[in-house]
Amino acid sequence: MERQLGEISDFLLGLHGDARALEPDAFQRAILERLRTLVPFDFAAWGGAEAEERQVNEVLVLDQDQRILTEWPEVGPLDRFCDLTLEGLNRTWHFDDIPGYRDTLAYNEHWRGFEVSHMMSTIMHEPLEGYVSFMGLFHEDMARPFTEEERALKQLLMPHLAEALRTNREWTVAAAGEPAEGTALVDGTGRILASRDPFRALLREEWGTHHPLRLPEVLAGARAGGPAWRGRCIQIRIRRFHHNFLLRVRPLSPLDALPPRAREVAELFGAGLSHKEVARRLGLSPATVRKQLTNIYERLGISSKAALGRLIRPDAD
Repeated sequence: MERQLGEISDFLLGLHGDARALEPDAFQRAILERLRTLVPFDFAAWGGAEAEERQVNEVLVLDQDQRILTEWPEVGPLDRFCDLTLEGLNRTWHFDDIPGYRDTLAYNEHWRGFEVSHMMSTIMHEPLEGYVSFMGLFHEDMARPFTEEERALKQLLMPHLAEALRTNREWTVAAAGEPAEGTALVDGTGRILASRDPFRALLREEWGTHHPLRLPEVLAGARAGGPAWRGRCIQIRIRRFHHNFLLRVRPLSPLDALPPRAREVAELFGAGLSHKEVARRLGLSPATVRKQLTNIYERLGISSKAALGRLIRPDAD
């Protein structure tokens, strides 16, 4: 027991340290690999889902085909084991807690096809409305069920694992983007999993007091037209980040209203180049650049190069 307590202590120290040091994919993989030294398993899945819809939104699968959970929603509404784990949130359950479970359609049409003989799963309540996190551990060998001691140990660790997953998301968001930007991590449905100020303040500026908890139209726009979404007041840059998306949001500036070529001229001239240098850089005539600058000054309501420079670099001294 003394040795096991030492191993658990080391595991928890590593868990909370890695949550603030590793990117999400690497973090989840590292923790699952270390967890199997305490609770042996053949493969595992760790992620998040919509509880009511039984929709897996984000998941890392270790040592098994990703389809084990991406295809699970086909039988999800009929899965009695899912019923049990959702009714008993924050508790750890076995397949064997349901008499005759291996005779059900969900087991035979899904889990059996992935050579799952035993599963030990915990679904954890999350602060996000309607959202849960989960971790499933699996054995292939029917003769190797999970023991009650292993169940108790997983139950002991799950609150720490859920909290570390939230911490990892928050650390990831805090480390991303420029200081003046708001950043957020969202899943494939647009649900905001974690954010850093001024992200939510900027959403309120765009959508009002009751800003959305999800941003599906933002993701749809990015997938259709590129890595950015522009609203009335804000622009959001989007990139795929493991099984989620990282969003960086900033207020629109007066420069954003300029046509692309005019903005290039404004940025180069405002950064210190002469109109002749701008012309050479962009392959334009000096007269064209002078005309562009006249129009830019009128559109922005300014009258000097210094004022243009302040618009381009508002944080500069």
